[in-house]
Amino acid sequence: MATAHSSVDEVPPREPRLDLKPLKSALKKARPAPGETPPPQSPAVHSPAGGGGGVHSPARPLTARQETPAASSSSPLRFGSSSSSENKENRPSPAAAAAAAAAAAAGEDSDDDDGPIPYRDDDDGPDSGVLTRLGSRVQRTDSLALKLALRPGRQELIDRNIIHAQTEQDRTDWRSELSAKLNRRLSLRPTAEELEERNILKTMSLEESIRDMENRKVTLLRKLSFRPTVEELKQRKVIHFNDYVEVTQAHEYDRRADKPWTRLTPRDKAMIRKELNDFKAAEMDVHQDSRHLTRFHRP
Repeated sequence: MATAHSSVDEVPPREPRLDLKPLKSALKKARPAPGETPPPQSPAVHSPAGGGGGVHSPARPLTARQETPAASSSSPLRFGSSSSSENKENRPSPAAAAAAAAAAAAGEDSDDDDGPIPYRDDDDGPDSGVLTRLGSRVQRTDSLALKLALRPGRQELIDRNIIHAQTEQDRTDWRSELSAKLNRRLSLRPTAEELEERNILKTMSLEESIRDMENRKVTLLRKLSFRPTVEELKQRKVIHFNDYVEVTQAHEYDRRADKPWTRLTPRDKAMIRKELNDFKAAEMDVHQDSRHLTRFHRP
């Protein structure tokens, strides 16, 4: 069996062609209005074989070409021919062309071109928009009812001073009463002369107060310089000092007062209560109208 040898032609480097167009547009298609029907599309699929790249119609079914083993083995494969080398960048691979043909046969539109499709539970029909608007209106009404249910009451708004329950006359009377209280309070305020006498309101400046303090300090030092000494006070018998102090022996004892009521027994307390009750019942003078208010101790 002869082995088939494939010849490969070297393609020289060249400048890219800017006039060529891509097979698939990068822009998304405009979505039709709800009342309009999308126009029919006829996508073109390039054939993987052929130098010029033929176009197949979606109405024509695609069939796989079957070749005999002898023809496939005897005919050599050639890559990079003169006709296909010029459009090599935009020519799709056989796998991509087959996938595009299958997608065109399955449906004209693709999800990628149309963008994301929002999910809806109800069926797409002519009344779906009406039901959606009605549901949104009901939902909006429910939310409004919920907000109205959470609205504070009138008394709460009055307590928070948002709604004024007083009339204009009541406000005028309240303001006049408040002004009278303020005038009375201001009349009790001490005058400026009283504040100066109590040394609350300062009349001198800072420099004057410092100067007055220095003068007082000098006066006090002069008076202290004329103060007699301890020896002079002893001679004048103003103060008395003894050289010796007599100390006697004493016992330590508690000098606090005695509290005998803290040592009473329950029997002593019962006797005291009985004596008080007898005194209140027989000896204490009480008015007849107030006798029922007399309080007796428990026995």
